[in-house]
Amino acid sequence: MRPSPHDTVVRSISGRPELRHVTQVQEWRIERAMDSDGFVISIIAPGGESQSFLVAQADAHDIGEVLRRKAVWVDRQEQ
Repeated sequence: MRPSPHDTVVRSISGRPELRHVTQVQEWRIERAMDSDGFVISIIAPGGESQSFLVAQADAHDIGEVLRRKAVWVDRQEQ
C-alpha cells in the first residue's frame, strides 16, 4: 500500500516512518460478497464517513491470524 501524501509529509517532518494519519473506527461490518468467495469489510468513522473493501478469502484469513496474534504484519516490499 502506498502512503498518502499526508502520511508522507507527517513522516518526513517527524523523521518517524511509523507515523501516519489514523481514524478511529466507530462501527464495522463484515459480509460475504455475493459474486465471489471473498468478504466485504465496511468501516464507519465517528463522523459518518465510510469505506468498504472487497477482501479475498485468503487475505481475510491472514487478517484474522494477525489479529489473533496481536501482531503487525507489513509487506516490506511495498514500502
